[in-house]
Amino acid sequence: MMTITRKIYSLDHIVLGIVTAVSSIGSIFSLFSHDFVVDPVISKWSVYISLGLIVFLCAIYWLLYVKGIFCSFRESSLFPKGLKEFALFLGGPVLLFGLFWVNSAFFVPKLFTETFGEDATLTAEVKKQSGASRRRWGCRHRLEFDSFSRHLFFYCISEQTYNSLPDRGIEVELLVKQSELGYVVKGLTYDKDQL
Repeated sequence: MMTITRKIYSLDHIVLGIVTAVSSIGSIFSLFSHDFVVDPVISKWSVYISLGLIVFLCAIYWLLYVKGIFCSFRESSLFPKGLKEFALFLGGPVLLFGLFWVNSAFFVPKLFTETFGEDATLTAEVKKQSGASRRRWGCRHRLEFDSFSRHLFFYCISEQTYNSLPDRGIEVELLVKQSELGYVVKGLTYDKDQL
């Protein structure tokens, strides 16, 4: 049996930990970066990419499990009986799907856009995000954009700007870096006559 133990950690634990850690990069990045608007087609394809990766990993895992090479948590005391099976056959794939989706829908497209995108301007209608100022962490004053997909996207503004804007929507010009995968909002300007 290919098991490397260091107290309670086996090769199985280490491999699963590395896969999860590498897959978590996009999720950690998305906690601090909300300025990317993904193209709807890319957002749709990212679901298929994530499902394909999960099916591929599950097939590899099942093959190694049947051959007795990779038997995660079989002798582990980290998880109680019953929870091991849940973590492996349901919780693990669902968690990894979410991580793969964030990477393929936001992290990789944003890196591509930042690297290869071109400067452009777009127009959009925005309004103050209701209830955002009550948040105690992160960005407290935000703008909502009604004209495009907003998954994991919001635009932070200062409290002074937030208070000066009307409660209705206004038209703004977005300064963006744009690619085929989406665009990163770098700033916005608006006509003060709308206020």
